[in-house]
Amino acid sequence: MNCELRDELGIEYLLATDQVQDATRELDWAVTITQRECAATRRHRLEAHRLYIQQALADHCEQHGCANAEVDEMLPGRAPVAA
Repeated sequence: MNCELRDELGIEYLLATDQVQDATRELDWAVTITQRECAATRRHRLEAHRLYIQQALADHCEQHGCANAEVDEMLPGRAPVAA
């Protein structure tokens, strides 16, 4: 089943995951205390956003019944969809 909202949320989740990884690298490369504080705050906010999108995706798929194998990979702890 093709679900446009599921696809959009999936893309947004993957982008948020990439942003968290970028912020983690930024934190690893931070030199000054200010850089570390800013990078840590940015990473924390991006991780919160990623988790929000992950929950929105899980809630949508639960209500709409539109999960697929790709969604199962993004949502740990969720029972895989039968093929």
